[in-house]
Amino acid sequence: MSKPDAFVSGIFAQWGDDLLRFLTRRVRTEADARDLAQEAYVRLLRLNRKDVICDPRSYVYRVAANLAHEFQLKRRAEVDGLKRWADEVGVDSEAGDSDADSSVVSERVTQVLKGLSPKCRAVLVMHRRDGMTYDEIAERLGISSSMVKKYLASGLRHCRRHLDDCL
Repeated sequence: MSKPDAFVSGIFAQWGDDLLRFLTRRVRTEADARDLAQEAYVRLLRLNRKDVICDPRSYVYRVAANLAHEFQLKRRAEVDGLKRWADEVGVDSEAGDSDADSSVVSERVTQVLKGLSPKCRAVLVMHRRDGMTYDEIAERLGISSSMVKKYLASGLRHCRRHLDDCL
């Protein structure tokens, strides 16, 4: 085993379980915590000068805390986007205020969108998320503007119908 691998293996062996608990408290699910812990170790492996790290435990915890913070910011942005999306499709999104509810809403919205045809889903995303006009979408997808309008109306009806019960 090379020296960098021994360095990271030593950190993992000595503080791996504690680091996982630390991350789980911050991101609330063990699966997400495991992903972040793995990313922290990958970042350690990529370091060129591991010998300049005076306190490896503090360093790996700082990396993990930064990753958890980035994860929470991303999650919060996704939740805000879902709430805006729910508002746009006419669904009351105020019930999804806690992180646990937001996670459920996120999974449910993803599930609902998967229930749409690929073109209908693309039209919704291009129009609502990307802000594209009907003509821009029509040109990109090779369909008429009136078909874009129909896909959008159909997709919004589908989302309202399926999202009302989870929000």
